[in-house]
Amino acid sequence: MTISNWNGSNRCTPARIEEPDSVPRVIAIVQDTRTYPSPVRAMGELHSLNESIETNGTAVFMRRFQKIEPDLAAMTVTVGAGVTMIRLNRELRKLGVQLPVVPEIGNATAGSVACCGTKDSSFGAGGLGQISSTVCGVRMITADGRDVHVTNDKQLRVIRSSYGLLGIVHEVTFRVQKREKVTYSYGRMPLKPLPTLEEVLGDAQGFLGFLLPYRGKMLVERRSSPRRFAGPIMGLDRLKLALRTLAWKTGARPFMLPRVLPWRIRRRLIWLYVAVLERGLDLFFLSALGRFASYRADAMIDFRRPAASYFDFTFWAFPVDQWDRIVPAYLDFCERFRRETGFRPALPTEVYFIRRDDSALLSFCPDQDIFTLDMVNWSDEEPACWAAMNRAFNEFAADHGGRPLLNQTKQLLPKVARRLWNERWETLGKQRRECDPHGRFLTPFLAGIVP
Repeated sequence: MTISNWNGSNRCTPARIEEPDSVPRVIAIVQDTRTYPSPVRAMGELHSLNESIETNGTAVFMRRFQKIEPDLAAMTVTVGAGVTMIRLNRELRKLGVQLPVVPEIGNATAGSVACCGTKDSSFGAGGLGQISSTVCGVRMITADGRDVHVTNDKQLRVIRSSYGLLGIVHEVTFRVQKREKVTYSYGRMPLKPLPTLEEVLGDAQGFLGFLLPYRGKMLVERRSSPRRFAGPIMGLDRLKLALRTLAWKTGARPFMLPRVLPWRIRRRLIWLYVAVLERGLDLFFLSALGRFASYRADAMIDFRRPAASYFDFTFWAFPVDQWDRIVPAYLDFCERFRRETGFRPALPTEVYFIRRDDSALLSFCPDQDIFTLDMVNWSDEEPACWAAMNRAFNEFAADHGGRPLLNQTKQLLPKVARRLWNERWETLGKQRRECDPHGRFLTPFLAGIVP
């Protein structure tokens, strides 16, 4: 049986697919190397966007681990590895609390976010930059079949960047906090002359930008603490949040082009759609939404598996002090690739602003705040050109001090990853070899990426 990730951009055919319902069953799978061939790969909702999901050995889906046990006295919640972030948010909302970091993709599971990097747009000066930093305990099955409980922050620091290489996580404990209100406001700015990052952020505590590299402008969603906002969320605010959620879920792919159309015609139709989309974004964000208030946790999106396809994206993070150098170079990169190949992505580049956070060994923001450049495209449109652009972008990003995510950066080849290796990467490789000397959890992709 073939399994695919969320948007169909990666597939694999494991020898065995298992869905255990208890810890002893997970232990039995890990220990029985004859029946359940290596590599053993734990699976969540498959929202990773590259080969990190792939195994030709045993795929272990953890969706039956669904317990949710809040402890408001300790301000924590302990959940099963299969609990999605959006389900957890809904349960915590009843108690008036939320996770300190809110991922955009609500379908990510507890087991995956505990040991993988995520791109969570930060909110609040001095706040955490990644949801894994809110993890204060995990239980997992190691390569030798032990059920270990880890609460030591030094060990958690490694686990938060382990990508399933150190064990199968079956239980996660998160810190929680009181529900937090936020004001969303929207603006537009040209990229020539390039605004400073301080101008983009304004007086907000965070932002998500939509960079339009071929039109030379950027739309910005600023996120601020409401200074004089103590009352309830109003009906109009709720309506605007619902419109935003609908746009996030459906706006990227409102129609499918017939596959029989020649590529030249398809490309022209896409460019026409992009031109309409870019003008529509102005109307939607600046006029229809404008400004509204909500609870931060309620902005999480439920990206269920589509009937056809969604969008596809890649991830690279860059230090904020390189904004003035990297953004113009990126605009030149996009235009040069378009001139040489005729190809351009169908959707804007996402720019996340993420606060400094050194809680994970391979954190992409260990020493300062970062911004991302996430190219976005329709997931099935001109896949060969899209893959080639990702490979070229990876070289560009590595040349400019970029930092990837091992489960989201597209077309991440070993030769590029090796250019990024430093003491932190070597530490992860050493820990993996000590915890799993026989490679029970080592997939071919990660074997080429991790030292």
